[in-house]
Formats: sequence, C-alpha cells, structure tokens
Amino acid sequence: MATQTWDYEGMTFVPNLNFFEFIPEKEHFKWQLDHSYKPETVLLDEVKAGENYEIVLTNFHGGALVRYRPGDMVRITSLRNEKLGIEIPQMVFERRADDLLDFVFVRLTEKTIWQAIENTSIAYEDWTAYKKEGEPVLSLSIELKDGYEGSKADVAAAVREQILKSDNDNRDTELLIRDEFAKMIDFKVELNLLPQGAFAHYTAQRRAEGADLAHLKPPHINPSDKVLSLLRAKPEEVKVGAEAEAVTVQ
Repeated sequence: MATQTWDYEGMTFVPNLNFFEFIPEKEHFKWQLDHSYKPETVLLDEVKAGENYEIVLTNFHGGALVRYRPGDMVRITSLRNEKLGIEIPQMVFERRADDLLDFVFVRLTEKTIWQAIENTSIAYEDWTAYKKEGEPVLSLSIELKDGYEGSKADVAAAVREQILKSDNDNRDTELLIRDEFAKMIDFKVELNLLPQGAFAHYTAQRRAEGADLAHLKPPHINPSDKVLSLLRAKPEEVKVGAEAEAVTVQ
C-alpha cells in the first residue's frame, strides 16, 4: 500500500497498485457501536493531515480484494513530502483498527497500554489485555520477569495510574477530569500474573502446530479464550511436538 521514502520520514502511498478509500476515525467509531451502520469514506485527495483513517482498498490489477478492509488504521502526517517534492499524502501506521478498548473517558490502544506498562518501570516479559464485557475493567495478563518483587495490587495500581496519565501532556486539569471520570465509572485494572515462561511456551506451541511467523506470538489486544488458556497453563501442562494438539489446561 505504501513504501518508505529515502528520507525515512513516514511512508508514501503507491497509487497505481490499489484504489484507496479511507474511513475517518469518527466514522469507524460509529461502525464499532453499530455494525449495521455504513461508514462514509473519503478518497486520497480528500484526507487531512493529522487525522486517522481506516484503510479500504480495491486491487487495480485483477486481484481478489474489492473494497477490502485489512484492519489497519493509519495517520496522515502530511499532504505532501516537502523535502523530496512528492505530491502524495504521507502516512504512518497508527494501530490495528480492531485493537481499541473504549472506556468512555479514555480509549486504549496497544500503544497506550504498552507505554503505561513501560512507564511503571516494572520488569516484565510480555502482556495481553482485553476489556471485560459489560464492565469498566481492563483485564491485563502479564508475565513478570523472574525475580521481580511486587504484589498484584501494586502492579495493577501502577498500571492504572499510568493509564490515567496517558496522552494528557501532563496537564493537571485534564488529569483531574480523567481521574474523576475513572472514579465515576469505577474503572479498574484487573491483573492476572502468568507463569514464568508463558509466552516462550506459547510460541513453542504455535511453532509445533505449524503456525506461520506472523502468528507465533499472541495478540496484545483481545486475545481469544484459546490463547488465554495456553498462556495461563503451567509450562509442564502444555505438550509440544507430536502431541501438540493434546493441550491440557487445569
């Protein structure tokens, strides 16, 4: 869809391979709330710098993709590359379109959750998270590094604090308002500590099943029940190799 230019400033669209349509982020949110809603689209010459869009593409050269939504959200950084004189909108990958967890007072993406965990300075191997259905609760499963000392309550509180601080540019007024909203809806971070080696054993299990490289690691956002079961199983309960399909979760 796009390629990096030789000044390494974002990416530029390749306009002769696909016909592009763009769903504005606000339209995408409306569709998320009601999948019967048909979101409006704009074309390549109608996008605006600084805005996020979900990509829709149609192959020009006889491919199978017709108005296909690959699930990528991009941000238009500028309408042209001034330095190189390229008269095509420039973009960067923002996130997966389906990795948004909406808590009313804050919308969490993989990036914001990752930054919140990083900002706690907690030593960890990896994590995955989802929003509990019908509840203002972020369920976070995390594998801490061996030797880390800290309680579940302390880790959950630290992550919650950093989430409230995310994307507010350290403005005290915005932080206060966000904190009040969080208290009003009783926003919580529910922490699940995964056994040591959980992610390494998950990768080994997927490799034994013949998964391709893109699917060796679990998704950070909205993991399936099967993924969670594999991660929460103790390493000795996961059989790898010839018995890969015989997974026992106790």
